[in-house]
Amino acid sequence: MEELAAMRQVPLFSFMDEEEIRGIRAIMDAHTYAPGQVIIREGEPGDHFYVIVRGRAQFLVHDAGGNELQLEEVGPGGFFGELSMLTGEPRAVRVRAVDEVRALALDRTEFLGFLQRHPPAAIDVLMTLGHRLHRTEGLLRQSVSQNVNDLADEQLTLGQRAADAIAEFSGSIPFLVGNVVWFGGWLLWNQPWFPGFDFDPYPFGLLTMIVSLEAIFLSIFVLVSQNRQSAKDRLSAEVDYAVNQKAGLEIGLVLRRLDDLERSLHYNHDETARLLQGLPLLEGGESARVALNPPSARSTWRQRLQHLLAAIYQVLD
Repeated sequence: MEELAAMRQVPLFSFMDEEEIRGIRAIMDAHTYAPGQVIIREGEPGDHFYVIVRGRAQFLVHDAGGNELQLEEVGPGGFFGELSMLTGEPRAVRVRAVDEVRALALDRTEFLGFLQRHPPAAIDVLMTLGHRLHRTEGLLRQSVSQNVNDLADEQLTLGQRAADAIAEFSGSIPFLVGNVVWFGGWLLWNQPWFPGFDFDPYPFGLLTMIVSLEAIFLSIFVLVSQNRQSAKDRLSAEVDYAVNQKAGLEIGLVLRRLDDLERSLHYNHDETARLLQGLPLLEGGESARVALNPPSARSTWRQRLQHLLAAIYQVLD
């Protein structure tokens, strides 16, 4: 009963009746994992799909900086491993048991056969993959961007901090007003109106030297600050590129799986139509093919696929 209750929480099995759920359970194998034990690892081949019956498990990935990120934590009714099982490619995430976990494993061949027999399950899988991909991209982008800024700030020397402060102040309105007041007062004080008080008479050689030195030192401080900011921007751009590249690869996998499942749906539709061609007419002259497979149903599935494609393209943009 515990296993069947967990399976009913899985979107793939939500539309199935009691007999169908028991049939799926009959082809699944039960496994038990100790707390902290890794259920699946990144990079290993995936040929099984898992449903958690008891316990909790964490979905873990590593960002571009090598830090471990927890995507989510699932309990009874949670499932994972569907992407690698569908593509035949290495696992994209690592799943670790938080406490003792009992899980049911479904073989790839059995799962693909199940999707072909139940098209709504294919739509549920695609929507789940889209949500997980969106969350993964957001976590990676937020985490690596913050790490780059924090790392750059932690490595600042006292001279670089002073250069940043001086460069920032030299571009402010108070600095401009201060220079205008200083230069104006200097020029007025050294006019011939007050004989004996003019310490820098025309052509104001001392003021010229001071202004030149100020310009030289300010230029150096601004260049130091700009060079540091350029290095920081370059690191951020590299991180953004890595995140976008990773997201593009993941979205490409989702789109390829969508194409495969759409072809499977068309194949199942054609096979159903071929089998129904030989059925006799129903009462009133309506064919069994039209009655069991009306155009409205086909249109509904087509619209759901189109909406799903639009959602995935929004994530890509």
